[in-house]
Amino acid sequence: MIRVMDVQRWQAAAVPWWVAKVGLVGGWIIAFYFAASANEVPCTAAQPCEPDPLFSLAVVPLLATPLLLLFGRVLTGCAMGVLFGVLDILLDGSATANLAFGLHGAACAIVAAWTVRSRVDQHAAAGATIVSLPDMPPPRGVLRIIAVLLVIFGFLTFVQYDLTNSEIEQHVAKASRVEAEVVDIKNTYDVWVQLPDRQRTSFQPLAPETYRVGDKVPVLADGSWVQMVNEPEDVTWWLTLGGAAVFLAILLAVRERRRRALWTGPVKAIRLQAHPVGPRRILLRHHKENIATVATLADLGLEEPLYHDTEQFGRVWRGEEDPPVQLDPAEILVAGEWHHGGQVALLVEGEVVATSTLSRVRPRHTVHSAHLPGEPVTAGTPVELPHAIWPGDRRRSEGVLLLLGAAGALVALKYYPDLLILGLIGVQCVLSAVTRFQPLLRLDHRSVVLYTGIWTYRVPWAQLHGVRRAGPQLMLAFGPHGDVITTPQLPDRQAGEKLMWARARSLIADHPGEHVSRKLNVSVFVGLAYVLLLLLI
Repeated sequence: MIRVMDVQRWQAAAVPWWVAKVGLVGGWIIAFYFAASANEVPCTAAQPCEPDPLFSLAVVPLLATPLLLLFGRVLTGCAMGVLFGVLDILLDGSATANLAFGLHGAACAIVAAWTVRSRVDQHAAAGATIVSLPDMPPPRGVLRIIAVLLVIFGFLTFVQYDLTNSEIEQHVAKASRVEAEVVDIKNTYDVWVQLPDRQRTSFQPLAPETYRVGDKVPVLADGSWVQMVNEPEDVTWWLTLGGAAVFLAILLAVRERRRRALWTGPVKAIRLQAHPVGPRRILLRHHKENIATVATLADLGLEEPLYHDTEQFGRVWRGEEDPPVQLDPAEILVAGEWHHGGQVALLVEGEVVATSTLSRVRPRHTVHSAHLPGEPVTAGTPVELPHAIWPGDRRRSEGVLLLLGAAGALVALKYYPDLLILGLIGVQCVLSAVTRFQPLLRLDHRSVVLYTGIWTYRVPWAQLHGVRRAGPQLMLAFGPHGDVITTPQLPDRQAGEKLMWARARSLIADHPGEHVSRKLNVSVFVGLAYVLLLLLI
């Protein structure tokens, strides 16, 4: 059997997840902050702030670095961090920015070397069994079509930049230089000026706070076309957009090439136990040790159902019946790049059923198995309905701090509008804060309402299978498929008993025909309002 694998060595060789997602992303935020704070060179008529097409292309690796690192593309993200560090030193005259992004690029280079070494060690620890994949590689899929469309889109944006820039150059060649007077400043950013011919127009300069009503501003005018002398019109964002499209196309093409490369020669393979842990996601285990997860486009049907029906699952969940004997999990052959982030093929009975990427094992919702978690709650504590179970003081204090963080992000974006990552942090703070000021559970005569971060579930009592306790948390199973939600830490130690009492009381009345319903939590709408506020500041 193909089972030779040093699990402990394979796991120990991995670079910790927080190195990239916390260390490097946090370092990028700090570097961006110092670079933005130090870039205060004034734009003057003698030394105008000319658009820099090359630097606009360098914005692509600048923004791609944190996004790739957050989404687990460590080597590519580190490569972009190193590339931008070099470009910033070559193109940016700010010594502070050079130092900040230079240090970040050096850190990216160290993590990249560490990751390469880690992948070599993981590959070696995975064993020495080599196989060749059967048949031919699958036909080129939708990723190739998307990549081609992105390249075409990028080409069109480059053409649009060239046309727009040529039009600006023609206006500049024919324009006259005149003195315009600042007549109004609106919304902090819009500076309105009036030309000698009474024509009015507005600009959004880099430093609007330096302008005052009555100031004279040199401009170039060609009929209705007007441009500031010290800040020429910048359309290089077309280059940034096109560069981002081409870069994304390259990423997709490389991923497709790596997938098809599995068929070009012998690859390393290991036979592992496959445990479905959600829709189209499989947990790979080796001798009861979690190895990795893989996502598939379809349910491979690897696991036989443990329960005959939902009623049996409910009885087992409530502790009224012994769990069924758990069958041995299905085994599949996993062949390919044996490291985190590697491309692999999944084989069942000698046939490739899917290709995927090896991902780290992360905590997931409870998965139904014969070995159920926690202890069933059976005793009932009477409670007056309707009844709400609210978060404790600790979670409310966390909510206040999160709201202050969201407000701080809003204020910081007002002064540093280019620091988009602050907006993402602020949105996350708002979403997390709202859930800390909502009830965790709400009980009434007909149903229990479960509040989660994104969704609010209304579960009729007849659809609630039962409650199990794991420390200060409760696990509620409900619905025809036995979905499970784990609550946060509950301050009310009798919450489970109250739930079961309300369920037993309601089942006497019997309300048939009711179904589980789901709607968006109010936190989503508060988050959208916060995003709108970000766009308006």
